[in-house]
Amino acid sequence: MITRQWRCIDKNIHYYFNSHNGLVVGQVHNLYHTIVWVAKVPINAAEELWLGQYIELEFAKKAIEEYWEKQDTTIEGDREHLLPAL
Repeated sequence: MITRQWRCIDKNIHYYFNSHNGLVVGQVHNLYHTIVWVAKVPINAAEELWLGQYIELEFAKKAIEEYWEKQDTTIEGDREHLLPAL
Protein backbone atom coordinates (compact mmCIF):
# COMPACT_ATOMS: atom_id res chain seq x y z
CA MET A 1 0.00 0.00 0.00
CA ILE A 2 1.30 3.44 -0.93
CA THR A 3 1.44 5.94 1.89
CA ARG A 4 1.52 9.65 1.26
CA GLN A 5 1.99 12.72 3.38
CA TRP A 6 1.89 16.50 3.17
CA ARG A 7 4.82 18.88 3.47
CA CYS A 8 4.41 22.61 3.85
CA ILE A 9 7.19 24.47 2.03
CA ASP A 10 5.91 27.88 3.06
CA LYS A 11 2.48 29.14 4.04
CA ASN A 12 1.43 29.36 0.38
CA ILE A 13 2.67 26.01 -1.03
CA HIS A 14 1.99 22.47 0.19
CA TYR A 15 3.21 19.28 -1.51
CA TYR A 16 1.68 15.81 -1.32
CA PHE A 17 4.25 13.06 -1.86
CA ASN A 18 4.83 9.32 -1.68
CA SER A 19 6.46 8.52 1.65
CA HIS A 20 8.62 5.66 0.36
CA ASN A 21 10.40 7.54 -2.45
CA GLY A 22 9.64 11.26 -2.08
CA LEU A 23 7.88 11.52 -5.44
CA VAL A 24 5.60 14.57 -5.50
CA VAL A 25 2.08 13.54 -6.52
CA GLY A 26 0.17 16.72 -5.74
CA GLN A 27 0.49 20.39 -5.00
CA VAL A 28 -1.74 22.97 -3.38
CA HIS A 29 -0.83 26.61 -3.72
CA ASN A 30 -2.40 29.92 -2.88
CA LEU A 31 -3.61 31.91 -5.88
CA TYR A 32 -2.04 35.38 -5.89
CA HIS A 33 -2.31 35.94 -2.13
CA THR A 34 -6.11 35.63 -2.16
CA ILE A 35 -8.39 33.29 -0.24
CA VAL A 36 -8.39 30.89 -3.22
CA TRP A 37 -6.31 27.67 -3.25
CA VAL A 38 -5.48 25.65 -6.38
CA ALA A 39 -5.16 21.85 -6.26
CA LYS A 40 -3.25 20.03 -8.99
CA VAL A 41 -1.55 16.71 -9.67
CA PRO A 42 1.27 16.00 -12.14
CA ILE A 43 0.39 13.85 -15.15
CA ASN A 44 3.92 13.76 -16.56
CA ALA A 45 6.94 16.07 -16.62
CA ALA A 46 5.16 18.58 -18.88
CA GLU A 47 1.49 18.34 -17.85
CA GLU A 48 -0.61 18.91 -14.74
CA LEU A 49 -4.23 18.13 -13.98
CA TRP A 50 -5.94 20.99 -12.18
CA LEU A 51 -8.54 19.58 -9.81
CA GLY A 52 -10.05 22.96 -9.06
CA GLN A 53 -9.92 26.18 -7.12
CA TYR A 54 -11.04 26.00 -3.49
CA ILE A 55 -12.01 28.56 -0.88
CA GLU A 56 -10.05 26.82 1.90
CA LEU A 57 -6.68 25.08 2.03
CA GLU A 58 -8.17 21.97 3.61
CA PHE A 59 -10.72 21.54 0.78
CA ALA A 60 -7.92 21.71 -1.81
CA LYS A 61 -5.84 19.14 0.10
CA LYS A 62 -8.86 16.85 0.41
CA ALA A 63 -9.43 17.03 -3.37
CA ILE A 64 -5.91 15.70 -3.99
CA GLU A 65 -6.25 13.00 -1.33
CA GLU A 66 -9.58 11.87 -2.84
CA TYR A 67 -8.08 11.90 -6.34
CA TRP A 68 -5.34 9.49 -5.24
CA GLU A 69 -7.74 7.31 -3.23
CA LYS A 70 -9.76 6.86 -6.42
CA GLN A 71 -6.65 6.22 -8.54
CA ASP A 72 -5.41 3.63 -6.04
CA THR A 73 -8.64 1.66 -6.36
CA THR A 74 -9.09 1.99 -10.13
CA ILE A 75 -7.73 -0.63 -12.50
CA GLU A 76 -6.03 0.93 -15.50
CA GLY A 77 -5.34 -0.55 -18.89
CA ASP A 78 -6.97 -3.30 -20.86
CA ARG A 79 -9.67 -4.96 -18.77
CA GLU A 80 -10.54 -7.73 -21.21
CA HIS A 81 -8.33 -10.21 -19.37
CA LEU A 82 -10.59 -9.78 -16.32
CA LEU A 83 -13.71 -10.99 -18.12
CA PRO A 84 -14.47 -14.70 -18.49
CA ALA A 85 -14.28 -16.03 -22.05
CA LEU A 86 -17.66 -16.92 -23.53
